[in-house]
Amino acid sequence: LWHLRIGKNIWMNVPKNDENKVIFIAVDQMNLGMSSIKSEDEKMMLAKLNLRAGMKAMSLSTFSSCASYFSDGIKLLRKDHWENDYELSLHLHNYYAEAEYCNGNFSQAR
Repeated sequence: LWHLRIGKNIWMNVPKNDENKVIFIAVDQMNLGMSSIKSEDEKMMLAKLNLRAGMKAMSLSTFSSCASYFSDGIKLLRKDHWENDYELSLHLHNYYAEAEYCNGNFSQAR
């Protein structure tokens, strides 16, 4: 619970133009507290932040980190995510497979 609060506090109080500077810190903290998230809207918000953090990590060629962000984003998706959050689901799954392929984890990339 504390990690979730810390991450949210960081994210909500950073100026818009500095978000990329703290995205890893904020998302890492929120992911540590993700089990305490009950609201579907909050889960979707964190899934989108995981996608954003994963894409930034991928642009830096840190494939292990980006795979972790994409995986955590997938864990936060609703049961009906393919019907109601298709684009987010598609991006998370595709980027996760790509990151795992780059990591040499071919069985995970399927």
